[in-house]
Amino acid sequence: DKQLYMMGDSTLRQWFEYLQTTVPTLKLMNLHTSGQSGPLLAVDTGNNVVLRWRAHGLPIRTLKVPRVRLHYIANEIDGLAGDAYTVVAFNLWAHFTTFPLATFVRRVAIIREAVRSLLRRSPQTLVVIKSANTGYKDVYGSDWLSLQLDTVLRRMFQGLPVAFIDVWQMTSCHYTPDQIHPQPVVIKNEVDLFLSFVCPQ
Repeated sequence: DKQLYMMGDSTLRQWFEYLQTTVPTLKLMNLHTSGQSGPLLAVDTGNNVVLRWRAHGLPIRTLKVPRVRLHYIANEIDGLAGDAYTVVAFNLWAHFTTFPLATFVRRVAIIREAVRSLLRRSPQTLVVIKSANTGYKDVYGSDWLSLQLDTVLRRMFQGLPVAFIDVWQMTSCHYTPDQIHPQPVVIKNEVDLFLSFVCPQ
Protein backbone atom coordinates (compact mmCIF):
# COMPACT_ATOMS: atom_id res chain seq x y z
CA ASP A 1 0.00 0.00 0.00
CA LYS A 2 2.58 2.59 -1.18
CA GLN A 3 3.01 5.42 -3.65
CA LEU A 4 6.68 5.55 -4.63
CA TYR A 5 8.06 8.57 -6.44
CA MET A 6 11.58 8.16 -7.82
CA MET A 7 13.34 11.13 -9.38
CA GLY A 8 16.91 11.27 -10.58
CA ASP A 9 19.34 9.89 -13.10
CA SER A 10 19.78 6.54 -14.82
CA THR A 11 21.40 4.98 -11.74
CA LEU A 12 18.11 5.49 -9.88
CA ARG A 13 16.18 4.29 -12.94
CA GLN A 14 18.04 1.00 -12.41
CA TRP A 15 16.06 0.63 -9.16
CA PHE A 16 12.80 1.13 -11.03
CA GLU A 17 13.82 -1.39 -13.69
CA TYR A 18 14.94 -3.90 -11.07
CA LEU A 19 11.65 -3.70 -9.16
CA GLN A 20 9.59 -3.80 -12.34
CA THR A 21 11.34 -6.96 -13.58
CA THR A 22 11.62 -8.84 -10.26
CA VAL A 23 8.22 -8.16 -8.68
CA PRO A 24 5.82 -10.27 -10.79
CA THR A 25 2.70 -8.35 -9.77
CA LEU A 26 4.20 -4.97 -10.77
CA LYS A 27 3.06 -4.17 -14.31
CA LEU A 28 4.74 -1.55 -16.48
CA MET A 29 2.34 0.93 -18.06
CA ASN A 30 3.13 2.20 -21.54
CA LEU A 31 3.11 5.98 -21.28
CA HIS A 32 4.70 6.36 -24.74
CA THR A 33 7.67 8.22 -23.27
CA SER A 34 11.41 7.82 -23.56
CA GLY A 35 12.85 5.11 -21.34
CA GLN A 36 15.84 7.36 -20.69
CA SER A 37 13.96 10.34 -19.30
CA GLY A 38 10.51 9.03 -18.47
CA PRO A 39 8.17 9.41 -16.85
CA LEU A 40 7.85 5.65 -16.23
CA LEU A 41 4.99 4.06 -14.33
CA ALA A 42 4.42 0.58 -12.90
CA VAL A 43 1.40 -0.50 -10.87
CA ASP A 44 0.40 -3.43 -8.68
CA THR A 45 -3.37 -3.17 -8.32
CA GLY A 46 -3.61 -6.18 -5.99
CA ASN A 47 -1.32 -4.63 -3.41
CA ASN A 48 -2.18 -1.00 -4.17
CA VAL A 49 1.39 -0.05 -5.15
CA VAL A 50 2.27 2.67 -7.64
CA LEU A 51 5.88 3.13 -8.70
CA ARG A 52 6.96 6.18 -10.68
CA TRP A 53 10.34 7.26 -12.05
CA ARG A 54 11.29 10.36 -13.96
CA ALA A 55 14.55 12.05 -14.80
CA HIS A 56 15.51 15.14 -12.84
CA GLY A 57 15.37 18.40 -14.75
CA LEU A 58 18.21 20.03 -16.64
CA PRO A 59 21.12 19.59 -16.86
CA ILE A 60 20.80 16.11 -18.30
CA ARG A 61 22.53 14.18 -21.06
CA THR A 62 19.95 12.08 -22.87
CA LEU A 63 18.34 11.45 -26.22
CA LYS A 64 15.99 14.09 -27.56
CA VAL A 65 13.07 14.60 -25.23
CA PRO A 66 10.41 17.31 -25.04
CA ARG A 67 11.55 19.82 -22.43
CA VAL A 68 8.08 19.81 -20.86
CA ARG A 69 8.72 16.21 -19.71
CA LEU A 70 11.78 17.24 -17.69
CA HIS A 71 10.46 18.24 -14.28
CA TYR A 72 12.68 19.54 -11.52
CA ILE A 73 12.79 17.44 -8.35
CA ALA A 74 11.79 20.36 -6.10
CA ASN A 75 8.72 21.11 -8.23
CA GLU A 76 7.64 17.47 -8.09
CA ILE A 77 8.06 17.36 -4.31
CA ASP A 78 6.16 20.64 -3.90
CA GLY A 79 3.24 19.01 -5.72
CA LEU A 80 2.95 16.13 -3.22
CA ALA A 81 0.65 16.21 -0.21
CA GLY A 82 2.52 13.33 1.41
CA ASP A 83 1.31 10.80 3.97
CA ALA A 84 2.33 7.52 5.58
CA TYR A 85 1.88 5.76 2.22
CA THR A 86 4.12 8.15 0.26
CA VAL A 87 7.79 7.43 -0.41
CA VAL A 88 10.02 9.92 -2.21
CA ALA A 89 13.39 8.71 -3.46
CA PHE A 90 15.81 10.85 -5.41
CA ASN A 91 19.42 11.24 -6.43
CA LEU A 92 21.41 14.00 -8.05
CA TRP A 93 25.04 14.04 -9.14
CA ALA A 94 26.18 12.47 -12.44
CA HIS A 95 24.86 15.16 -14.78
CA PHE A 96 26.32 17.94 -12.62
CA THR A 97 29.99 16.89 -12.82
CA THR A 98 30.61 19.22 -15.78
CA PHE A 99 29.12 22.26 -14.03
CA PRO A 100 30.54 24.55 -11.34
CA LEU A 101 29.96 23.34 -7.79
CA ALA A 102 27.88 26.47 -7.09
CA THR A 103 25.30 25.29 -9.66
CA PHE A 104 24.92 22.00 -7.79
CA VAL A 105 24.74 23.73 -4.38
CA ARG A 106 21.91 26.01 -5.60
CA ARG A 107 19.94 23.05 -6.94
CA VAL A 108 20.39 21.02 -3.76
CA ALA A 109 19.38 24.01 -1.61
CA ILE A 110 16.11 24.33 -3.54
CA ILE A 111 15.43 20.59 -3.19
CA ARG A 112 16.26 20.72 0.53
CA GLU A 113 13.69 23.47 1.05
CA ALA A 114 11.07 21.43 -0.86
CA VAL A 115 11.84 18.35 1.29
CA ARG A 116 11.68 20.43 4.48
CA SER A 117 8.28 21.80 3.46
CA LEU A 118 7.01 18.31 2.59
CA LEU A 119 8.10 16.92 5.94
CA ARG A 120 6.57 19.89 7.75
CA ARG A 121 3.16 19.32 6.17
CA SER A 122 3.44 15.53 6.33
CA PRO A 123 6.03 14.19 8.79
CA GLN A 124 4.98 10.59 8.05
CA THR A 125 6.30 10.81 4.49
CA LEU A 126 9.47 8.80 3.92
CA VAL A 127 12.20 10.62 1.98
CA VAL A 128 15.15 8.54 0.77
CA ILE A 129 18.27 9.96 -0.85
CA LYS A 130 20.48 7.70 -2.95
CA SER A 131 24.11 8.74 -2.80
CA ALA A 132 26.44 8.89 -5.77
CA ASN A 133 28.17 5.69 -6.77
CA THR A 134 31.67 5.02 -8.03
CA GLY A 135 32.53 4.13 -11.60
CA TYR A 136 32.05 7.42 -13.43
CA LYS A 137 35.20 7.34 -15.52
CA ASP A 138 34.88 9.13 -18.84
CA VAL A 139 35.24 12.55 -20.41
CA TYR A 140 32.25 13.91 -18.43
CA GLY A 141 33.17 12.83 -14.94
CA SER A 142 35.30 11.00 -12.45
CA ASP A 143 35.01 9.49 -9.00
CA TRP A 144 36.78 12.57 -7.62
CA LEU A 145 34.15 14.94 -9.04
CA SER A 146 31.35 12.58 -7.97
CA LEU A 147 32.71 12.43 -4.41
CA GLN A 148 32.72 16.24 -4.15
CA LEU A 149 29.05 16.41 -5.18
CA ASP A 150 28.11 13.52 -2.91
CA THR A 151 29.81 15.20 0.07
CA VAL A 152 27.90 18.42 -0.58
CA LEU A 153 24.59 16.54 -0.87
CA ARG A 154 25.11 14.72 2.43
CA ARG A 155 26.11 17.86 4.32
CA MET A 156 23.22 19.91 2.99
CA PHE A 157 20.67 17.35 4.20
CA GLN A 158 22.14 16.97 7.68
CA GLY A 159 19.57 17.63 10.36
CA LEU A 160 16.57 16.56 8.28
CA PRO A 161 14.78 13.26 8.99
CA VAL A 162 15.68 11.62 5.67
CA ALA A 163 17.21 8.21 4.95
CA PHE A 164 20.48 7.98 3.03
CA ILE A 165 21.26 4.91 0.96
CA ASP A 166 25.05 4.89 0.81
CA VAL A 167 25.70 3.26 -2.53
CA TRP A 168 29.16 4.86 -2.73
CA GLN A 169 30.41 2.28 -0.26
CA MET A 170 28.42 -0.51 -1.88
CA THR A 171 29.89 0.13 -5.33
CA SER A 172 33.46 0.99 -4.32
CA CYS A 173 34.05 -2.28 -2.47
CA HIS A 174 32.16 -4.75 -4.69
CA TYR A 175 33.96 -7.42 -6.70
CA THR A 176 32.09 -6.61 -9.93
CA PRO A 177 33.68 -4.21 -12.45
CA ASP A 178 33.58 -0.59 -11.38
CA GLN A 179 31.20 1.22 -13.72
CA ILE A 180 28.66 4.01 -13.47
CA HIS A 181 25.77 1.57 -13.97
CA PRO A 182 26.43 -1.20 -11.44
CA GLN A 183 25.77 -4.86 -12.16
CA PRO A 184 22.39 -6.42 -11.19
CA VAL A 185 23.79 -8.01 -8.02
CA VAL A 186 24.77 -4.54 -6.74
CA ILE A 187 21.39 -3.07 -7.72
CA LYS A 188 19.69 -5.88 -5.79
CA ASN A 189 21.70 -4.96 -2.68
CA GLU A 190 20.86 -1.28 -3.11
CA VAL A 191 17.14 -1.97 -3.56
CA ASP A 192 17.10 -4.38 -0.60
CA LEU A 193 18.51 -1.62 1.59
CA PHE A 194 15.98 0.87 0.17
CA LEU A 195 13.10 -1.53 0.86
CA SER A 196 14.26 -2.00 4.46
CA PHE A 197 13.18 1.64 4.97
CA VAL A 198 9.99 1.36 2.88
CA CYS A 199 8.77 -1.89 4.48
CA PRO A 200 10.62 -2.30 7.78
CA GLN A 201 8.46 -5.25 8.95
